[in-house]
Amino acid sequence: MNNDIQSQIVTRGEEIMKRMESQSKASIFSKDFWYGSIMEWSMKNDKFKTNMFRFVDVLPSINSGDEVSRHLKEYFSEDGGALPPVFNVGLGLGSLAPGLMASAIKKNVVGMAKMFITGENPDEALPVLKKARKNKMTFTVDILGEAILSEKEAQEYTNKYVELVTWLAKDAEKWDEVPQIDRDHEGALPKVNASVKMTALYSQIKDMAWDESKKILKDRMRPLFRLGMEKGVFINLDMEQYSVKHLTLEVFTELINEPEFKNYKFFGIVIQAYLRDSFEDVKALTEFAQKRGTPFWVRLVKGAYWDYETIEAEQRGWPVPVYTKKAESDANYEMCAKYLLENIKHIRPAFASHNVRTLAACMVYAEKLNIPKEALEFQMLYGMAEPIKKTLVDMGYRMREYAPVGELIPGMAYLVRRLLENTSNESWLRGKFADNKSVAELLKDPAQGLTPTSPVIPKKPGRFYNEPLLDFAVKADREKMLKALSDFKASMPVNVPLHINGKEISTSNIFERVNPSHADQVVGKINMGSVDHAEQAMQAAQTAFKTWKTVPAAKRADMVDKLADIMTRDKFKLIATQVLEVGKPWAEADGDIGEAIDFCRYYARHMRELASPLRQGALPGELSQYIYKSRGVTAVIAPWNFPLAILAGMVTAAAVTGNTVVMKPAEQSSVVAWGLMKMIVEAGFPAGVINFLPGYGEEVGEYIVNHKFTTTIAFTGSKAVGLHILNKASLVQPGQTHVKRCIIEMGGKNAVIIDNDADLDEAVDGVLYSSFGFSGQKCSAASRVIVLDEVYDRFTDRLVEAAKSIEIGSAENPKAYMGPVVDKEAYERILGTIAEGEKNHKLLFKANVPSNGYYAPATIFGNVPGDAKLAQQEIFGPVVAVIRAKNLDHALEIANSTEYALTGGLFSRSPANIARVKEEFEVGNLYVNRGITGAMVDRHPFGGFKMSGVGSKTGGIDYLKQYMEPICVTENTLRRGFAPLEE
Repeated sequence: MNNDIQSQIVTRGEEIMKRMESQSKASIFSKDFWYGSIMEWSMKNDKFKTNMFRFVDVLPSINSGDEVSRHLKEYFSEDGGALPPVFNVGLGLGSLAPGLMASAIKKNVVGMAKMFITGENPDEALPVLKKARKNKMTFTVDILGEAILSEKEAQEYTNKYVELVTWLAKDAEKWDEVPQIDRDHEGALPKVNASVKMTALYSQIKDMAWDESKKILKDRMRPLFRLGMEKGVFINLDMEQYSVKHLTLEVFTELINEPEFKNYKFFGIVIQAYLRDSFEDVKALTEFAQKRGTPFWVRLVKGAYWDYETIEAEQRGWPVPVYTKKAESDANYEMCAKYLLENIKHIRPAFASHNVRTLAACMVYAEKLNIPKEALEFQMLYGMAEPIKKTLVDMGYRMREYAPVGELIPGMAYLVRRLLENTSNESWLRGKFADNKSVAELLKDPAQGLTPTSPVIPKKPGRFYNEPLLDFAVKADREKMLKALSDFKASMPVNVPLHINGKEISTSNIFERVNPSHADQVVGKINMGSVDHAEQAMQAAQTAFKTWKTVPAAKRADMVDKLADIMTRDKFKLIATQVLEVGKPWAEADGDIGEAIDFCRYYARHMRELASPLRQGALPGELSQYIYKSRGVTAVIAPWNFPLAILAGMVTAAAVTGNTVVMKPAEQSSVVAWGLMKMIVEAGFPAGVINFLPGYGEEVGEYIVNHKFTTTIAFTGSKAVGLHILNKASLVQPGQTHVKRCIIEMGGKNAVIIDNDADLDEAVDGVLYSSFGFSGQKCSAASRVIVLDEVYDRFTDRLVEAAKSIEIGSAENPKAYMGPVVDKEAYERILGTIAEGEKNHKLLFKANVPSNGYYAPATIFGNVPGDAKLAQQEIFGPVVAVIRAKNLDHALEIANSTEYALTGGLFSRSPANIARVKEEFEVGNLYVNRGITGAMVDRHPFGGFKMSGVGSKTGGIDYLKQYMEPICVTENTLRRGFAPLEE
């Protein structure tokens, strides 16, 4: 049976291809010579393809001919500065002046975009759609949109959508019926069919706030679904990236099951066959359709975000949601199609594909099930695969084009996706029209000889892998998080003792730590240490050092790895502690725990490498070895803003290298620190190796810095305290026999430069999170945004609207984008800074905030001079100064004008400007075309210079060496003229 079906599919495929051949010379590409030449070059040369698509992406953002010309050269100039001949050939320009050439190229790229986009607005699109109907092709219309970053933009998209649907429905009243496209086996179909993107309707979708996000999305979609029913229009919900797939399915099924919508059959949703779980989704939708009682539609597509999904999964350490072999997607598509056809009574399929093998399989399966031709619908993209479309129309099938309407700037992202599909090595269209594959190869069964791939990316030996962040789209993880918060609240207030030499110690001096989100809740009662306790801790650490330094490095590393295992096991509890004690929103706290685990694993691994002596010189008769030895007692003084990660990083770096530790946590995060101390005990560290000393910095912190036993001081915090420690450490105490080494990380006044060709979707989103994630309380946070004059107004308007749209609330509330600041002192200091700023600068935005905790408002000032106090002094809160720059020279001058050099960012699509900023921007960590916070161990070793600190980067290859002394041991192995053969 199967072989019989396969031969029928091949026969049908051959018939389709023969019909295509009989048309005038078929081509995947438009007759436009320039476009054809560009695509041909792209297929032959991967570097050209990458640069071409990047150039196409940036082009609409560039206004002058000189700028177009400059970008053209930056992307394409080959040896000697000449452009590839394709540009001259395709344009027929020869040696035109750069301005004229730039203008011609821009015109051609716009023309290329217009091949795939029906029009910039409904007026332009309507004649195109009507013309297609004359050729017996119908449409589903889609509005192209920029990334929706604010509620204002979401409303604008909704308005455009309503306008488009209303306009088309009104005009459609006058359209003649074309039975082939306007009817199926059961009767009339809506003449107007529209596709909507769920993410364009609401800018604040959050996995963590699943139910809340779902409720708002349904509220936003109801009017559109009503409009569809009222006007007799087909409403289709598009599927986007995998991160919103589960949410999209839930929103759609719950909405169309509401009494108001339950009996309307012209709703549809997309299923992407390249997703590994798509067949299960098809089955679940079919069961749902049976219960609903009224059929709805499924548009089955292959999927258009393959590169994005694979890269995203690998970066996050998550399973890859898509099939990694094209044949797997094709085989799965056929399986899903067959299942849908078998259930056509309950669910109506529309098959979207440009692959003739796939189309032939759908036709043959339908015929085997005696499904009439009128019941089948095929869909293809506007502007592509015309010969296949015409052939299917001639064969009597219903053909629907996916027809985008929209402006060219957002349209470029769509265009690039289309171009990538067309030129992909595995594209069926490319195989047929460009690579001239044989008919047999093009029509073979994709399931034949297929070995399934695994969703888990195999780990490469020798490579470090970061702890994956939680995926709060997974229901179980959201439930575990809520339970952890509830359990922790039940344990409050937590009693935090000292822990010295293996013993817990209580004191009479209690500091009550309150929840910054709800200042009336006491999270912990901290027993504060005294100078006497500090002395006990130093003595314990000094005594323990004598034996700890002799413990083999591998054993010390194993303990640190065990600590990481315990952190992984207790992840949700550790996140909950941070949410309640320091007001970190869920995702921020998850990132902190992940970084703490990474520090443990990375330092354990690196110590094992450093433990083997290095051979020096290698001359006969001499053995010379380079080895590392521990230094002694390390004073660790930690901040509250990364309460587990930074503390664990400094403590484990010191301990794994054979030193002992006295750790003084920040007062505001002593509950988190006590959690670390308990895990250290569980991991098996001997008594006295790591001692826990909560207390006030000016008292016990000062004491351990000055102590004669202290050999190394690891500090992260403010510039004032950091400089004070450096000063004190330089003084030699009576009985001190060493020079103290300081590893000091201080503050930053971090700038992001926005170039005039920046992708503003990415820039606004990146700046917003870098500025207001954890309320700007990161040494890496963006507090200056330096924007080139040409894009200043557009960028600032969008940034302000995006800031207006974020939710500020309790860190416990998963919907909160931003929570409180850490305590009353920080709150009052930040409010004072804002009040002073309002007197001197233009206030662009100040958020409304809750009143029951320490909530500082997200605040944006505009046109701030680069030398103003607001643009020079660290604030450590959610306050941003937007600075206007004349050009890149001016921007770099402003960026480098502060005393700090910690993090910085650039959003630009100019290769030359990116190269220049990499060279000239004075920062320890520079981020290009992404946010400037969230450094990952190993991938982004972290730390700055100038007044941002002294010492090497955390999570990098030099960090552990700071806690050790390098020793060179040289032995003469020559005895009586004889030396061993191998030394």
